[in-house]
This record gives sequence, C-alpha cells and structure tokens, in this order.
Amino acid sequence: MTAAPARVTGYQNAFSALCDRRLVQSMYGECDVLLERVLLTLHGAAHAGRRAIEWKLFRRDFARYYESEVYPLTLSRTLAPYLKKGQVDLPEFGFRVNINLSADIAGIDRTAGSEEETDALVRLTRKFSEGATLFHSTRDKDTVREEVSAALAEFDHRFLAPSKRRREVTLNNIASGVAVEEDMPRDILSVLLANRDEQDLDDDMILREVAFFMQAGAHSSANALTHSFHEITQWCQTNPEDAERIKTDDAFLQQCLHESLRLHPASPVAWRKANEAFTLPDGTHVEADDNVLIDLMSANIETAIFGEDATSFNPHRVVADRIPAFGLTFGIGIHTCFGRDIAGGLGQGKEASQAPHYGTLTNLLKSLLQHHARLDPLNPPVADTATERANWGQYPLLIGAASTPQEIPID
Repeated sequence: MTAAPARVTGYQNAFSALCDRRLVQSMYGECDVLLERVLLTLHGAAHAGRRAIEWKLFRRDFARYYESEVYPLTLSRTLAPYLKKGQVDLPEFGFRVNINLSADIAGIDRTAGSEEETDALVRLTRKFSEGATLFHSTRDKDTVREEVSAALAEFDHRFLAPSKRRREVTLNNIASGVAVEEDMPRDILSVLLANRDEQDLDDDMILREVAFFMQAGAHSSANALTHSFHEITQWCQTNPEDAERIKTDDAFLQQCLHESLRLHPASPVAWRKANEAFTLPDGTHVEADDNVLIDLMSANIETAIFGEDATSFNPHRVVADRIPAFGLTFGIGIHTCFGRDIAGGLGQGKEASQAPHYGTLTNLLKSLLQHHARLDPLNPPVADTATERANWGQYPLLIGAASTPQEIPID
C-alpha cells in the first residue's frame, strides 16, 4: 500500500516548500510522451541550464512589447467573427485567441493565416493539454497517451518541421556571416536550435518542449479568462456600483483578475518528491522518494494573509506588499510560471514615464466588457466533466448590443 503523501498547507509553508530544491517536480510523470525532460519536469543542473537560455525571452520589455504591438491585432482578428455572430463560448474563444500568443512564444509559424490552420492548432494543443493534465483526467489514461502521441506526430509534420527549417536557414546564415543574431526570431524554438549541442537536445526533445509551451500558454489562460469573467459577473450583480468602474478602470479590472487567479489556480496542488531525507517547513520529516503534496489552494485562502473573507471574491482586497495579490497561483522559485508577466501583467511601472502593463488577460476581459459580453439566459454554463479540476467546459455568452429583454447583462 502506497503511503499517503506528506501535505504542506498554509502560505508560508507552501512558499518555502516551492523554493526548496530538495523537492522535485512529480505531478507530470503520467504523460512522458509529452513531458519527458521538458523544462517543467527537469531538475537540478539540467533545469538551470534550460531555464537560463529560455528565460532571456521573457524579459519585461518583451511583455510590454507584446501587449502594445502584437496582441491587439490578434485579439481583434479573433473576436471579429464572434461579434458578427453575436455569440461566443468563452473557454473556446480564450483558447483560440491564446493559441496565437502560444505560437508566437513557442516559435510556430502560421504561414497560411487561415481559420483552418487555427482550427488545427486548437485541436492539437487541446490534446497536448489533456496530456499535461493527465494526472487529473477522468478518461482512460493509456487512450489519452496514444492520442497525445498521434497529435505530436501531426504537429511535428505540419507545423514544427517547417518552422524549424526556416530557423535553421537563418542560423546557417548567421554562422556564415550573411545574417546577424538579431535576424533570428525571438521564440523558444530559435533558442533551442541555437543551443541544441550545448543542451544536448535531439529532435524529439525539441518537439516536446515546443508542444509543452503551446499548451501551457493556451490552456491555463483560457481557464483563467473564464473563471475571472464568471467572478466579475457575480460580483457586479451584487455590487452594481463597480460595474461601470470595471469597464473604464484598467487597474481595477486587473485587481479583479488577480483576485480570481488567487481563487482559481491552474492546479490547486503541486506534487513534489523528496530527493533526500529532510524536514519540511511545518516540521514533518520525509525520506528520500517520499511524495509531498503542496496545497496551493490552502495557501491562497489563508485568512492570516488574505483576510477573514479569503474564500470569497473581493477585488477591493488589500494584502501586504510582499504578498502577490494572486497568491501562489503562478508558483514561486525555480518553477515560477514564465507567462506570469505576459498573462497577469506588471501593473504601474515605478517610473512615471513608464506605461502600466496590465497583461493579456486583463486586455481580453476589457475587450469582452466593452462589447457587452453577458450571460446567455437560454444556455447556462456547463462544468468540464473530463477533469477533476473545477473548470468550465462551456460558458456561452451573448456579445454585442442586447437584442431581447430576457438577456442578462453583467451590469
């Protein structure tokens, strides 16, 4: 009989455990076909080396550039057909709009620029997400692994291989002096190819790493968008004085987003395995290879940190300066989510001349609210039954001007 894992609860204990390098990532071993030796599952020197080369992409100047220069066009193009139809399913829309963000960062070229091309990327990336969250899946796990393997093969042939060839040509031109390093695209695939020998990366490893980044950006952002819209909707129904402010005050809208992220972490727990015997922050002793469950949800709703109403959504919540408003949702330490600043934003810069960076999720919410997105009274939201995680499977909205008296606007 397998022993129950040691459970770490509370904010400070969870924070310390996440930063402890004696605890190794262990929740993602169910789907090695996708996640073997990707950044998320590496540890020690291998993780440090991979993270060092990839982290350069995620400097704050890139987050600001993407928000101001690239993302508005992507959002406008993706939202246009839904505005014309007057309806949108929020998880599906969130996934589609973030596919482009994920592809830009991962290094997947979309040469056709067609709906069919986006459809294919959505389909394949959804399958990668099933693999990444296999630990919580309610489906037969061997079946999911086979489907993920088939999706990887199709993704490689149709998208990765052509993108790789284009970058290899540029790398050869740089080596021969025909091109300079600034000619190389700023993405994960370019970094992996440029450091292939140094990091001992074969083609299969590059495929898994790029596929992982595709799903990581689209899957968690789509769920976060839906959760935050739901929380804002419920809040405005009982706090109508905030309904207009949410539409005009970007900083307050970001507060709403961060509060929702705190209550809905992508995973409510983080699993680790001890690589040596030691004592956890709460005094519990673990032996080498013992499993440790870090309860992120308990950390994010600890009343001593977030107040007596910590289990409730309250965008006016005030926390200590050293505590992120979103809690430990993006992790901390060596496995902090790369997409934190891009998705969640940075807020107001320290310099008066520096424009605030609110992140792609705040911008998505702002656009939906400006277009009067609202619940569809004839089609209530439906929970996702394919996972144990508390996500929405369908969240139908009407969008655009109200057309019937039965509609329920958020304000």
